[in-house]
Amino acid sequence: MEDNLSVWEGIFSQRQWGKYPAVPLIRTIVSFFRDKDRSNLKILELGSGPGAHLWYLAREGFRVYGIEGSPSAVKQSIERLTQEGLEAQIGQIIAGDYADIPFEDNFFDAIIDMESLYCNSFQKSRQIIELSFQKLKPGGLFFSQTFADGTWGIEGQEIDYHAFVPTEGPMAQMGFTRYTTREDIEKLYLLPQNKIVNIERYDRNLMNGKAIKEWAIELHKT
Repeated sequence: MEDNLSVWEGIFSQRQWGKYPAVPLIRTIVSFFRDKDRSNLKILELGSGPGAHLWYLAREGFRVYGIEGSPSAVKQSIERLTQEGLEAQIGQIIAGDYADIPFEDNFFDAIIDMESLYCNSFQKSRQIIELSFQKLKPGGLFFSQTFADGTWGIEGQEIDYHAFVPTEGPMAQMGFTRYTTREDIEKLYLLPQNKIVNIERYDRNLMNGKAIKEWAIELHKT
């Protein structure tokens, strides 16, 4: 993960990346928080990047928090929300490794992972998920969108369980990349204090015959 932090700092410091929120997240947030007063609801994003999802959530009235390994991305996200008059919705957006979530237990109404946990090993990802559920309120939402097996470029010689350093495809030159199989989902996400309520699969079949495949996984803390 430490090597990946420097990789992503280089990416975020040199080019714009990720300006708009993902549709599966929008659908989940709208459904889960339907008819709820959002003024006191707090949402944390793990690996918040330049703030596309924080921007969307802030516009929807949530108080937003982010932990991101790249200081450049943190700066970009704060600047974007401030420029669009959403600074009052910012809780904290901090640079760091979300293997340590510096907030009290039972603090967040939702925690989201939008293609960030895949940068960590299976074992470390499991530990991060366990920690995340400590920080969630009972009844809270955990949403994860992550690469599935068969995604272009996530193949070849494994360097860890289901993990590679892609040389082609969407994650080429972006360091450690781990995919998740359907069989992995329960092993990775399911805990005594949560339940999986929805699993969806999104495949984009490209003109070159390759595909980008993703899981969208919704869990609730019991």
